Amino acid sequence: MFLRLLAQLLKLLAILLLVPGAVAAVYAETGGVIAFAATSLLSLATGIALGRLSSEEEPGLREAFALVALGWIAVAFFGAFPYVFLGMSLIDGLFESMSAFTTTGSSVFTEINHLGYWKMNQTLADSSLVAEMQMQLVRMTGNSILLRMRSGPDDTIMGLLFWRSFAQWLGGMGIILLFVAILPRLGVAGRQLYRAEVPGPDKESIKPRIKQTARMLWMVYILLTLVEVALLLLAGMPPFDSFCHAFSSMATGGFSPRGLSIMAYNSWIIDAIIVLFCFLAGANFALHYRMITSDRKALISDTEFRAYALIILLATSIIILWGGLEGDIYQKIQLAGFQVVSILTTTGFATADFNQWTATARITLLLLMIIGACAGSTAGAIKVVRLILIFKSAYRELIRTLHPKAVQSVRLGDMVVKEEILRASNIFVSMYIIIFAIASLLLAMISYNDPKMDMESVLSAVATTLGNVGPGFGVVGPMFSFADIHPAGKMLLILCMWIGRLEVVTAMVLFLPEFWKK
Repeated sequence: MFLRLLAQLLKLLAILLLVPGAVAAVYAETGGVIAFAATSLLSLATGIALGRLSSEEEPGLREAFALVALGWIAVAFFGAFPYVFLGMSLIDGLFESMSAFTTTGSSVFTEINHLGYWKMNQTLADSSLVAEMQMQLVRMTGNSILLRMRSGPDDTIMGLLFWRSFAQWLGGMGIILLFVAILPRLGVAGRQLYRAEVPGPDKESIKPRIKQTARMLWMVYILLTLVEVALLLLAGMPPFDSFCHAFSSMATGGFSPRGLSIMAYNSWIIDAIIVLFCFLAGANFALHYRMITSDRKALISDTEFRAYALIILLATSIIILWGGLEGDIYQKIQLAGFQVVSILTTTGFATADFNQWTATARITLLLLMIIGACAGSTAGAIKVVRLILIFKSAYRELIRTLHPKAVQSVRLGDMVVKEEILRASNIFVSMYIIIFAIASLLLAMISYNDPKMDMESVLSAVATTLGNVGPGFGVVGPMFSFADIHPAGKMLLILCMWIGRLEVVTAMVLFLPEFWKK
């Protein structure tokens, strides 16, 4: 059953790969069309082959965990092939693909064309697999037009740039959740997949049937995305850029087709639209659904959402007062507010080089990377609700120290929180901190001979990938990339992205020997 579900997931990916292929065709990027067509066929063929090996057994919780954990690896692996076909190394392609699907937004691109869009290194492009395939086609057909159409106008890779943002959008709400929403007859498997995939300590559905819940969440997600596209178009952003940025901001991913990210537009209106939708994407989507359908006060009456908004206000105030920002008060509010929302929601867009801000501002942003936004959102990291539960649990223990016989429950709003949820939250945060510490030490050891990888760069690289944020500080800051990190370091950070997207536990159970015992 596990192989059958994985096979269907790869077939779905094969269909989705046709979308960026069509974009490449619109921009006359023959190389991009070939890369996406070849990847789609490869994903489809693998899906068909796996489907023939599968059994009809009813999946349980173990199979659901395996599909979610290994499914993300599978889609990232096959999603890397367009990058590899167009000239990237396998590790760089996998880094870019995992960064996209996990909505991290860390990148290894380093070059831009004169229009300001990211482009592939020309030497790598000329020696790529697609270039070799085109040469073979020219020899076979004698048609040299194929060579002139290898890249788009002005050395563009618009199909590939669209794929980065589109993959983030798919990964934001969750490609596994999309799978649950559209695949018929999942039954018990659908509920198990939902519980293994949805982030946050509370896995309650908003509809009696899990398929209905998945569909409702995706409908809200699509609606907000289309509204953002329309507003960005009205604000003067080009159509291609509008779709890419709407995909990335609703997914809290942060990939931009432009080398300067949001700074390229120099527009406070565009900044305001994007930061608004990043803020909305950082809230629980179940609350969005309830607000749209029945309860207009669903957001403001939610304890976690109010804490989320309070964190934004406090962090913005700290950076305005102690961040060393230049300009008048309105400019400081714009810069600080945008960056706080972008980092807390783990989006990672930049409107300033916050590498140049004071230590106070950078430490504040680092803490926001670790905190994250709301459970049930597209954001990564620990999540606000878990911190609330930990603080409330700590307060209860302090009261018990003074009054050993006191019986006191932990409440979240009007709800009494179950002890198993409190225990799970404590375990999650403990594991998150341990993984962060171990990964930081390993990256420091790998980067021993690289003088540029100082402590700030190492710690922020791990924090930003484990939290699925995007940019860090130092040599992995908003004006730099992850291209120069040692290949072993990139593989470690790929692992961090995967663990972070799966919220630690779903990934870690795969490393238990008991998981693989029948």
